[in-house]
This record gives sequence, C-alpha cells and structure tokens, in this order.
Amino acid sequence: MFDAVLTIGSSVAGAKSNIIPDHSVLLANLRTYDLSVRKRMIESIERMVKAECEASGSPKPPEFHYYDQYPLTDNDPEVTKWTTAAFRSHFPAGTLFDLGHQTASEDFSDIPNALGTPYTYWGVGGIDAEKYKRALAAGRVEQDIPVNHSEFFAPVIEPTLSTGTQTLVIAALAYLAK
Repeated sequence: MFDAVLTIGSSVAGAKSNIIPDHSVLLANLRTYDLSVRKRMIESIERMVKAECEASGSPKPPEFHYYDQYPLTDNDPEVTKWTTAAFRSHFPAGTLFDLGHQTASEDFSDIPNALGTPYTYWGVGGIDAEKYKRALAAGRVEQDIPVNHSEFFAPVIEPTLSTGTQTLVIAALAYLAK
C-alpha cells in the first residue's frame, strides 16, 4: 500500500511555442490515508517549487492555491457490517465485497460527517465481466482494465446500472429494517 499518491493532472505554461510565458499552472492531486503524511507532502511540494523558482531566477515567488480538499472516508464498522451482510444475502456467491483502502478524492463523507451520521462507502464494478476475467487470468488487470479517471474508462451499461440500483435499494432496506 502507498502512503501517498500524487497525480499531476495538468501542466500549462504559455499558449504558443514561440512565446516565453510569464507564468505556468501546475494542477496536482494528492491523496493520503494520514493527515501527517499529507502535511509532509504539501511541505515538500512547496519547498521544491520554491527552490525551482529561485534557481531559475523567477521574478515572483510561486503562489499556491488549494482546492478539492476532502476528508478521509472512514466507514463506520457497524453500518459496514450490516450493509455487507445484506449485500451477501442478495448477490451471488463469489461477488467481491471488500474494496480495501482506496485513495479516491472523494467528498462523499462531507455530508454524513457534518450531520454526525455513521456511513459506509461502497463501489460497484462497471467493467465487462469477461474482459476482467481475461485480464485477471493473464495477470494484467492494472494494464488492461482502465480505472474511473482514465480516458479509456467506459463502464458497460448493464449490469452496472441495475447492480448499482440494487445496492442502493438493498442498503436502504437494510437500514430501515434495523
């Protein structure tokens, strides 16, 4: 497992190949499981960018703007337990239920945290099952199965839509039944 994931989503400097730009914009996304690791990473990034600006003789210091700050999604063990039990009783044997740790940039937990409400976060697969089985058998899941922020990600409509709808109904019924 990684302690941090840093993704550079965009790097833009100038609008033409023959014009020296007066600024550049670097868009980065940082995901961590631990706030102290996040703080250390941000300090490191800022230190390196400042040093690079200094070394290249930048006339102005860099500016840092932080957007899309999301809390760690921390599933409530009890809610997760009964939701998983409801899923297991409904879906066929062999269905995967544990997502494990995810480094998603996710605002899902903002609302339940604000309301003091326990929650659980789950995912629904959207890849053609046969394509996934072939990639798994070949040991090529990471290479052949695009994830949701890839330009190649294209979930199959069915059974993704009906499975997602079923999970919502099953979770709601399990919650109401408790």
